[in-house]
Amino acid sequence: MQSRRQLVRGKGGKDRRVPIESALVELLERYLDGRATRFPATVKRRSSPGGGLAAWPSAAPLFVGADGDRITRGTLQYRVLRAFRRAGIDSDRARGALVHGLRHTFATELANADVSVYTLMKLLGHESMVTSQRYVTAAGTETRTAAAQNKLYGLLEQER
Repeated sequence: MQSRRQLVRGKGGKDRRVPIESALVELLERYLDGRATRFPATVKRRSSPGGGLAAWPSAAPLFVGADGDRITRGTLQYRVLRAFRRAGIDSDRARGALVHGLRHTFATELANADVSVYTLMKLLGHESMVTSQRYVTAAGTETRTAAAQNKLYGLLEQER
C-alpha cells in the first residue's frame, strides 16, 4: 500500500488534503471496517467490495457519535482527556493542553526536524508563513544557524 492524500476539515471549516503514509491508511481502514461492524446503524458509506477508505465518501467524518453524525469538538476534547486519564498521564499535561496541544506538538516536532517553513505552513493549513515561523523560533532554531545551512555556502566552499 502506498501513501496518499486525505481530505481533512480544519479550523474555520476549511477543507484541505494532507499526506498520510501507508501505515496510517491501514490503521484507518481497520478502524473504519471495525466501526461499520460494531455500529452498522451509523454507517453512511458507499458500497465497495474491498471496504476500507474506498468504501467511505471523501467528506465522511472519521469520528462519529452513536447517531452516526460527526462528533463535536467538545466530545473529541472529552475523549482525549479520558484517554490521558486512563493512561495515567493527565497530571503531566499542561492545563488546557488537549487536542490543540497535540497539533502544537506535531508542529514543533516538524520544526525540530528542519522541515521548511513553507512545508510546515502547508501541513498545518496556515495561510501565512509568519504563523508557521513561530514554531521554528519556538523550536530553538536561531537565524544564524538557519542561514548557515543555505546551500550557497557549499558552493562558496568549493570555490576556495
